[in-house]
Amino acid sequence: MKLRPEDFQSVAREEVAKTAQRDFVVMVAGVFNYLCDTAMGAYGDKVAQEEARSMGAQIRENSLHHLPELLEEFERNAIRNGIQVLWATDAEEACQLVKGLVEKHQVKTITKGKSMISEEIGLNHFLEEETGVKIYEGDLGEFIVQQRGTIPFHIVGPAINLTIQEIASILQQHIDMPYTEIATEIVGYMRTFLREKFEKADMGITGVNQAVASTGSLILVENEGNIRWTTSAPRVHVALMSIEKVCANYADAFHLLGLLTRNCTGQAITSYVSILNGPRRDDEEDGPEAMYVVIIDNGRSVAYQDPHLKEALRCIRCGRCGIQCPIYLRIGAYPYGWCYPGPMGNVIAPLIMGLDRTRDLYEACTLCGGCQSVCPGGMPHLELIARYRHMKVTGDKRFGGTRVSIKERAVFELLARGMQNPALYNSGLKVARRYINRRSQEGYVTSLPGPMSGWFVCRDFPQLPEKSFRERWREDLQREATQMASTAAVKQEAAAHSEEE
Repeated sequence: MKLRPEDFQSVAREEVAKTAQRDFVVMVAGVFNYLCDTAMGAYGDKVAQEEARSMGAQIRENSLHHLPELLEEFERNAIRNGIQVLWATDAEEACQLVKGLVEKHQVKTITKGKSMISEEIGLNHFLEEETGVKIYEGDLGEFIVQQRGTIPFHIVGPAINLTIQEIASILQQHIDMPYTEIATEIVGYMRTFLREKFEKADMGITGVNQAVASTGSLILVENEGNIRWTTSAPRVHVALMSIEKVCANYADAFHLLGLLTRNCTGQAITSYVSILNGPRRDDEEDGPEAMYVVIIDNGRSVAYQDPHLKEALRCIRCGRCGIQCPIYLRIGAYPYGWCYPGPMGNVIAPLIMGLDRTRDLYEACTLCGGCQSVCPGGMPHLELIARYRHMKVTGDKRFGGTRVSIKERAVFELLARGMQNPALYNSGLKVARRYINRRSQEGYVTSLPGPMSGWFVCRDFPQLPEKSFRERWREDLQREATQMASTAAVKQEAAAHSEEE
């Protein structure tokens, strides 16, 4: 399934029609919201929870403010720990660096921990095409979508949208698993299948949840244990991290991890937390012989130079924003055409893939603010999306934004003038009301030509009342004033008659 953000509208029309999937995702989101809210309750009441989020936002702000210095400090300490640090400007360079390591160490088989940055740069496909190496995702959900050839549906549950029948069929087709719809049997088979791959792998590739500058350490969290297999069994470990994943010290790192796990899976802490400080020492039995960290920019440093856009780098990849988003809950991940769906993708994709390619993503946002209200990193989603829309209108060569057409600008300039002039606004409403109502059938408008046609693809519009609220309100006031005047006149006449008598 080849997906692109340019296909957002067509894929969204297909996905929104899957009512069973949509209902299931909404139900799962409700469960996760309950678990996350309960886990956040460990900080105390609502005030204490907001203080914990505020501290997380402050840590992210400090980390971004000192990002160049922290990255240099991390590199020095990581090298001191025996880790070899490599830098990649973009996705192509990152893939080439890993390819070089595969060839250098004569790697034939790779196991991977869940890594969104590897999805971002398209590492799996690149290595398989360029080197012929065999890659196995260690996370069960990631393994399923890898075999299916799709992007992850959610950052926590990559295959959460699939039924057990679909999963069984996929595994039967691709790895010859005996067909079964019993979950425990599927998991048991996969445990045996993947354990053999872990034991025989030459290289393990992971992401990085937090990189600690003061010690040169890497922190990874998981619930399945596959990441520990990936980091300890193969003779080479390669960790991929984007530049914003670094923080100053363990205190900062563990506060963010507490927020991450509570807003990701609703846990105080995940089942496994690994702190890696380099390759295997001479007196150690487990661990890789060589360890590398590839620090990837991929467009982030350009955004970092902008005082507003750098705020997009606050994201810690918890995925909480997705289960708050009314758009994501109805269309799922596939319309976004990338590894980061929902509000997360709305703020990251334009900076990396360009404003033109991702226009439908940030324009589909309703600006409800649900994502921003729960973000533990303090990301200003609404400000960023509004800024992307402004950049698209005016054009921005830095981020691949072509200025909108003269025709579109003229329409919106005319609309803006009308909104600012009460007389033009009221006249325009009257014209629009007549135009729309003439096309209504049985009380609803089902289509309109021109730029409004897209709005009616998935919805109808109720016939507009003949008079606006303000017109009816004005008439009611006049009617009430007339009645009051009439009543006063009657009373005055009655009083006059009384005096004559």
